[in-house]
Amino acid sequence: METNFPIEKAIISLINCYKNLVTKKMRPLGLYPGQDMILLELLKEDRIAQNQLVVALCVDHSTIAKSISRMLKSGLVRTEKSTKDKRITLVSLTPKGTALAKQVEEIWQEAEQNATADLSSEEQRLFIEMIDHIIKNLNHE
Repeated sequence: METNFPIEKAIISLINCYKNLVTKKMRPLGLYPGQDMILLELLKEDRIAQNQLVVALCVDHSTIAKSISRMLKSGLVRTEKSTKDKRITLVSLTPKGTALAKQVEEIWQEAEQNATADLSSEEQRLFIEMIDHIIKNLNHE
């Protein structure tokens, strides 16, 4: 059946293809969904408040808390209370977590290269501009 919503179909197909590629490469690392994004965020800025992860990754606090708990048990992160405010939990990578985060980063970089192969810099810029425009349109609803 032909769809009357070609933009929707294109967006969903793109997301599914990209997600499938990344998921297939992440599976051997033994990560739970979303942990890759936490690792990447900590690789950018280590020793950050758990609440900063909530904001940066646009997920709720319980999701981050559960992921951090699993990652603690796996030896990927460590936590400590802030010396300035004991209510704040700081999260940092362990050496094992840093090594895994670098593998995750390589997978995401490879996916980016695959996705943009044969696209000029101008085409990439225009694509991002169009996606940003669509997001703004959708956020106005």
